[in-house]
Amino acid sequence: MIIFALETFLKSHKSALLIVLLNGESPQKTTFLKNPSIMKKKLIFLAINFIFSLWIHGQSQDSIAHTLLVADYDYTCHTLNAQGRKVEVKYGLTTQIAQHLACTMGYKRHKGENDKSEQLLYVPTTWQNYPQGQMTSVETIPPYQYLTAEKMPSMKWQLLTDRDTICGYICQKAEAQYGGRKWMAWFTEQLPSHFGPWRLQGLPGLILRAVSDDGIHHFECRKVEAVKEKVSYIVPERSIKCGRNKFVKLRNRLFGNPNYLSNPAYYIKAEEIESVTVMNGTMMIGTLPIDMKPAQFQPLDF
Repeated sequence: MIIFALETFLKSHKSALLIVLLNGESPQKTTFLKNPSIMKKKLIFLAINFIFSLWIHGQSQDSIAHTLLVADYDYTCHTLNAQGRKVEVKYGLTTQIAQHLACTMGYKRHKGENDKSEQLLYVPTTWQNYPQGQMTSVETIPPYQYLTAEKMPSMKWQLLTDRDTICGYICQKAEAQYGGRKWMAWFTEQLPSHFGPWRLQGLPGLILRAVSDDGIHHFECRKVEAVKEKVSYIVPERSIKCGRNKFVKLRNRLFGNPNYLSNPAYYIKAEEIESVTVMNGTMMIGTLPIDMKPAQFQPLDF
């Protein structure tokens, strides 16, 4: 598909002696290139950017795989509110499990619902092993959305003897470090998949439960079905590409600031605001909502 598109792109430009919009010029301002070698370099530059654009956005409307299993999880975060009282932040997650990749997103998003509660909690969409060997995710720090990427981590799990039954499956306990935290996971070899919720993976069976060792974060599977459905790679057009480590540091610094609880938009500059709407305690900056009464931020990874 990409090779065909590149051929089409080059054919449409091979006879051109002028390049439009190379440096932001309007169609009325064109540059005539009399030197063929310069024109060739410009065309190559355009072609590379064209291919990159296809890679990022072209698959947004295409299926990248079909599921073998679909698992629904309850996620719970134990934290504090602005008054220092204990609260629980909860939402649902769905993990689509294909043969060689997995995708985790908000439960209501998977159901096709445009639900503000998930948007307020900035629930990410994460692809494990897509593109191959990579872990990518769409994340939110208002007023922007980010496309983060990192190499698939090699999690060094220690298998333990503890057993439990989750969703009717016999599970074994394992422990590993990831993202600056120690995780305890329960996996079942009755469902032979290396994946799990969020970014957890690497065990010889599907992860049905995962808990951080401090007890703050808890993923619990409530249903697994053998369902065949499309797995899509959807990246918002205006997403900012960002390395995973850089994004995590930025997110933790902004959301972990003491000002965040009293003024969750404290870091947003006036020039970054396209529009503002406030309704029922929720501020919309552009198309992204901000909870004006957030709980204390508890990062999943550092």
